[in-house]
Order: sequence, then C-alpha cells, then structure tokens
Amino acid sequence: MRFFIAIGVFIVAAVLLGIGITQKILFSSPEFVTQSVTIEPTAHYVVINGKTLTANGDILNISASGATTNFVGYGRTEDVLAWIGDDNYDIVSYSPKLGELVMREPEKNQEQAGMTVVNSDAVVQTIISPAGSDLWLGEASSDTMATVPANLDSSMSVIIASDGLTDAPGKITLAWPLPSRVPYATTFVIIGGAMALIGLVLYLWALRHMRKQNGPRRGGKPPRPRGIDLIKPKSLTSAAPKGRRTLGRGSAFIALGMAGALAVGVSGCSPYQTGQGAQTPSPTPTDIQSVEGPPPAVTELQLGRILRNISTTVNKADKDLSAELAATRLVGPALEMRSANYAIRTADAAQAALPSLPASPITFDMPQATDTWPRIVNAVVQNEADPTVPTTGIVLVQNTPRENYHVEYLVTLQPDATVPTVAPATVGSPLVQPDSKLLLLSPEELSAAYGSVLTQGADSPYYGLFDLTGDTLVTQVGREYKEQKIASVSERASLEFSQNAGSGLPLALATLDSGAIVSVSLNEIETVKPTQAGASVSPEGQAKILSGITSSTVGVESTYGLQLAFYVPPLGSTDKIRLLGYSQGLIAAKGL
Repeated sequence: MRFFIAIGVFIVAAVLLGIGITQKILFSSPEFVTQSVTIEPTAHYVVINGKTLTANGDILNISASGATTNFVGYGRTEDVLAWIGDDNYDIVSYSPKLGELVMREPEKNQEQAGMTVVNSDAVVQTIISPAGSDLWLGEASSDTMATVPANLDSSMSVIIASDGLTDAPGKITLAWPLPSRVPYATTFVIIGGAMALIGLVLYLWALRHMRKQNGPRRGGKPPRPRGIDLIKPKSLTSAAPKGRRTLGRGSAFIALGMAGALAVGVSGCSPYQTGQGAQTPSPTPTDIQSVEGPPPAVTELQLGRILRNISTTVNKADKDLSAELAATRLVGPALEMRSANYAIRTADAAQAALPSLPASPITFDMPQATDTWPRIVNAVVQNEADPTVPTTGIVLVQNTPRENYHVEYLVTLQPDATVPTVAPATVGSPLVQPDSKLLLLSPEELSAAYGSVLTQGADSPYYGLFDLTGDTLVTQVGREYKEQKIASVSERASLEFSQNAGSGLPLALATLDSGAIVSVSLNEIETVKPTQAGASVSPEGQAKILSGITSSTVGVESTYGLQLAFYVPPLGSTDKIRLLGYSQGLIAAKGL
C-alpha cells in the first residue's frame, strides 16, 4: 500500500511537471515589449516625457547604462523640469515614423518639447546630481545599469543622469511587461517538483517499512526450520480480491491525485484573461488629480518615503550628537532645539535626549496645493500600538526644487487636539499668507499674542481669543508659573521674563471651514541678576551646563524656544484659537 501511495504521488508530480514544462516550451510568449536606444547625449540630463513612457501601458521598467554612474528617477513633469531649471537637457521620445526611440537636440523652448515648466525664483544651482531628491516618486542608481520599475501616467516624466558633472548615460531601455499566455506554468513546475520530493520521501518510508517487516522479530513463535516448505506469500499484483474489481485505498488515492492533476492541468490550459499573470513592479502608484487647480506638493506615498529618510538621518544625528548632520534635514526652531540638546549631552552624558523623530504610521497629511516653491507639508505620526511614543506633528518645508524637505517645526500634540476637516491629501490645501486678515488673528500676529497670554494671563488683550481649556502649556509656563518663580528668587536676585519672535516663519495652510492650521515659534528669555553688591547668581540644570557658568556677579540669560501649532478659526467665527501641540526647550544660555 505504501508503495502504491508513493507511485501515485510520483505520477501526479510527473503530470504537473509535464504540463508546466510543455507550456513554457511550446506556448510561452515574450514577457516584455521593449524599446531601446543608444544615443550620444550632449547634456548632463535626459528627459523622457509621459506620452512616450505610457505608449504601451502604465507599468514599465526603465533602464539606463553606459556611464560611470547611472541614475534614473521619475516624478511629475513639472517637478522634473523645475529641478533641471535653466540647465540644458536632451529629450528622448518615440518616433512613429521610424518606429523607435530617438533623441532630440536640446531645446530652449520647453513648450516645443511637449512639456510645460512652472517658473520658480532664480537660484544658484549648487546641487547638480538628481539622486536622492525628494521630488522623485521612484529612483535607482548603479555603476553598471540603473533600473527602476514605474507605475505612472502621462503627467509624469523620467530624468536620466550620471553624476551631474558628465553627460548622461547613452543606453536607454523601456520595457513594458506583457500578460502571460501561460500564467500557471511556473506554478505547475513548482508544485510538481514539491510532489516529486514528497513521493521520494514516501518511497523511502515504504522501503524502510518493508525491510522492517521482513527482518527478524523479537518474541512470538520461533521461525520454522528451513527444511519445511513455506506457503508462498501472495504477490502484490494478486492482492486484489477475486470477482468484481474494486479500488483499494491506495488505488483511490492514485485516482483522485491523477484526477486533480488533470483538472488543474485543464484549467491551466483554459483561455487567460488580459493582464493575468503579468509581472507587476513595486513602485509607488501616483495619486490622480480629480480637481482643477495646482497639484498637492507631495503624494501620500512620496511623503512616507521623505519622512523615512528624514527620520533615519535625524535619529543618527541624535546618536552621534551631530548638529551638522541634523542640519541636513532640520532647520529653524527644530534645529535650534536639537543642536542645544546635543551640546548639553556632549557636556553631560546623563542628560536626557529629545524624543526620536518617528516616520510612521502617518495618520494625518496636509500638503500644500502648489506647483511653485517654497512648498509646505503638515503631517502627524501616531503609533497607537505604542503609547510611549508621543503623537508628533511635523511641518516640512522645501524652499527650492533642488533642495530636499527640511523639518522646521516638530511638536508633540495635545492629548485632546482636534482639527477641523481639511482638503483630501490628493487635492492639497491652499497657503494662507502671513498677513491674512481673513482669520481671527493673522499668522504673523499669533506668536506675540500667545506670548502675551503666557506673560499677562487674563490681563492680556488677547486672552479672550484663545481656548485655554485643554492648554497644558499655559499651566506649565503661564503667568502663575512665572510669578512663583520670581518669588522664589526675590530675596537674592531679580528675575525678568521677556519674549521675542523665534527663528521660524509663520506657516499656515487653510482648512475647509476657511480657518487655518498655523505653526509659529516664540522665544522666552529669563534674565537673572543679583540684587546685592558682591552677590552672585548661579544657573541651574541645563542652563548651567549649556552656559558653562557656575556663578556670575552680573547675571545669566537663558533662552527657551517654543514651537507652537494652532488652529485659528476664520474671522467672524464664534470659535476660539486652540493650541494643537507644542515643544519647548532650552536653546541658549550665556552670562551677561
């Protein structure tokens, strides 16, 4: 019986392997439609527009080779051309007349190339290699051949380059995958191979069992002497009962296995559906605009890639205490607070680090709707599975096409922070100008107004504009806190609080109720001076470490940076301004 099972499995394996191999040899077809061209570029960059890229479908592999360094990237056409700016570039497109890819000479008039570029402020192009730009939806670099899989539409273009110093690679290939005529052939071969291995194991098991049965037995009746004739055992071929033929369990197993194999084989030979079995690459799909107007600054998947890169860089800077590395991805208030923390931890390793910058999961993204620069993106990263990781609000800014996004504001959101409805991320939100008069307070007034509330409390003229119900920052550093701290040093020193605008620009994106999410910065300065002749003051904690001063007869000045995110309702609304999140920390300390 065991041999029957093993033989049955071998038969099933043979059928499956036969079907799979036969399909691959006799019925397989080309896997790709390929267009290749070898050119002699006259510029550092080559551009292929969306019409050429989608000539045979939206999914394709783009390859470039022939240079010491080969780079391929793709993104929205306006972003590709904005990155190139005033630099020369070659164009590769499909010629219906020749039936192949051809290169056009560099054209100054980009309208003639079938593309439109949005003019941006003229800047010195200090970055010459497109590798690593946040504008690309996908990219690849290689010393031999760079290949990037893409899923794109006619609104996108490809940029091909070397290192930005030498001409672009001259060997370019576009390959569109075709639907397979034998989509199950590989499956048959894999299953058949696995069944063959199973059959081999079963055969060895049956052989071992047979040897064990025919070998010496312990106990029981002693073996008969050799001189006595033994009754010949029934052969395996005569084991079936006489009369009408029946199927034993082993035979049934074989029959079912062969029937199953034939059924699968027949289904594998049935007509295929278009697209079934096609090899689909794994690039990022692109959001499709369904509303007239400028596109969003980034797509959702593009934002995820950008945040991963930023998080990797900043977290490495946190580990290495490198303000220089952090400056490649942070700017303004976010960089100031990080740099001061590095200096403090360098002087005293026991001091706590700032929370790490998380990259996912992104629970809220609010890109600016724009095709010019600078560009702004608001995002929230919240890991509900790990309550120890604070919910983080991130504001990113890209100043020019060739610069990457930098984090300007990095705040921890309030536990009960709620945001009114905003435009979908696939549409984008309009920018609100700093001096806008359509909000309860203009973005450029917001920092000073909130600073007045922190210092004066209910006596501030702006006190009634803010909803302070869930405002934990007012509780920590508001008027009551300041008065208590002044009283604690009044016997031996004077303590004064002052404020000025932080280094961050007021950045605001509109919500659908005509309000705005506004990010601003504020610096609070504590100045301590001795009040008695010959007396001195001694800074404490991180102020002492950062200033390097143990005591001063003149005084000490400590600056604390505040990064603030608000919801500001529209003018005429009965709602009040709400603090959504904040970060605070020492950014400077010095003797007077």
